[in-house]
Amino acid sequence: MEDNDTELSQKEAKKKGVRIALGMAAGLAIALLGGWYFYAADHGARSGKAQVRIEKNATGGDIASLLEKQGVIRSAVRFRLYVRLLGEGNQLQSGDYVLEKGLTIRDAIDALKHGKTEAYLVTVPEGSTVHQIAQLLAQAGIEGAADFEAEAATYGPLKYQYGPVAVPIKAEGFLFADTYSIPKEYTARQILDLMYRHTDDMLTPDIRKRAEAKHMTLHDLFTIASMVEREARFPEDQVPIASVMLKRLSIGMPLQIDATIQYALGEQKAELTIADTRIDSPYNTYTHPGLPPGPIGSPGLPAIEAVLAAEPGDYLYYVAQADGHHVFTRSYEEHQQETENIYGSSS
Repeated sequence: MEDNDTELSQKEAKKKGVRIALGMAAGLAIALLGGWYFYAADHGARSGKAQVRIEKNATGGDIASLLEKQGVIRSAVRFRLYVRLLGEGNQLQSGDYVLEKGLTIRDAIDALKHGKTEAYLVTVPEGSTVHQIAQLLAQAGIEGAADFEAEAATYGPLKYQYGPVAVPIKAEGFLFADTYSIPKEYTARQILDLMYRHTDDMLTPDIRKRAEAKHMTLHDLFTIASMVEREARFPEDQVPIASVMLKRLSIGMPLQIDATIQYALGEQKAELTIADTRIDSPYNTYTHPGLPPGPIGSPGLPAIEAVLAAEPGDYLYYVAQADGHHVFTRSYEEHQQETENIYGSSS
């Protein structure tokens, strides 16, 4: 009997130990869940709104750090732990958001899972001016469109936007031509920041190195590319046109680019007059040698690549044919002959 009693006592002790262990585990789980709930309900310390762009390849850690930096949440560490606990990291969506600062972690996660702000796709064609971009934004219904031109004239955070001569519109030419997803409520400053970031991302280390190898500043690269963009109707003409420009610059010959006159006039004329080519403007490349003060529109990547690929060649002139392709010549006499062949001797 004593052996049986001892055995029963040992079994009861084991059961009691198991119950204690389970109780402790349950208590720990409750404490942990309570802690996670506190973390999830923990508000950030700031107020206002933040513009947040979640890249497609962003990790949970990247998102957490960005949200903390922008003041959306208080703690990136808590955000990461909470996302990992719930296994929701792969549900966070990339895109452009306008989020309230001071959100709880739970609300921030929900916003990135389901609450993407209403955004519109705005396509900026290659060669667009700031004025034309403002019109596109207004047509799309973006709220910041009304102040866009005024903000673009004075706001320029990129160091390479600045050349030796001041320009009337700092953003001109540095808003990369592409399709943007822009939240409806974005301000002019937020729109510009979005486009400036895209421009800076487009300028890869390779592009920057190639420009440096040509002893060309990024400001000059954009300026030349913007003229190539406006002058060439077909991709195959971009490198030869860029070569003519570089050749003229190398020998100190005026560029005489019609597109810069159109920009100075503020309108697109079907045909320029002699008087137009004599207007008093630093953008008049007929009367002012060298480059204009800055870009005359937003170049696309192919125009930028064309400038980087081009070298000063033998050609000094080009004239557009009826179909928009250009004929390139070495001398003024050849140029005059080709012009007469295309437009007739009366032109």
